[in-house]
Amino acid sequence: MEAGIKLFLEGFGVSMGDPDFRNTPHRVAKLYVEMFTPKRMHRIVSFPSTYTGMITLRHHTVWTMCPHHLLPVEMDVCIGYIPSKKVLGLSKLARVAEAVNIKPMKQEEYTDAVAFELHQLADPKGVGVIVAGKHGCMRCRGVTTRGDVVTDVMRGQFLMNGDTRHEFLELCRRQS
Repeated sequence: MEAGIKLFLEGFGVSMGDPDFRNTPHRVAKLYVEMFTPKRMHRIVSFPSTYTGMITLRHHTVWTMCPHHLLPVEMDVCIGYIPSKKVLGLSKLARVAEAVNIKPMKQEEYTDAVAFELHQLADPKGVGVIVAGKHGCMRCRGVTTRGDVVTDVMRGQFLMNGDTRHEFLELCRRQS
């Protein structure tokens, strides 16, 4: 990876003898390894429960890279589920959001992966995931918009029941 980054910089005419760039290939490679090393889920903690309400994590930030331009994407993630006989440890929602961030990927793919992973872990009555992404490739080139791109995946009760979907959307919309 470092050799590729060095070639990339040299393509811009950067001298690798320049003190500002001497360690850049190593630092950039380290950044990508850190960002995309799969996060361990540790032990999946779940508890038997008769709780039937919605459990939602709002405004969890995940950073990734756009697969088309390798520019940063800051994603605001909202995840919710309705338990069926068990609840996950609360930190598992954030861990799911982190665990699927293993490579530069399209926001749509990421949103679906979060919903799939949560459904696999919790076997819930329903899952909802909303991701609002601030894409570097849209902010600094081309269209140059500051707008967010929003994707969502709804499964089970979130998809089939309009009241459940509305409640989830309202919870995600709130700032605090």
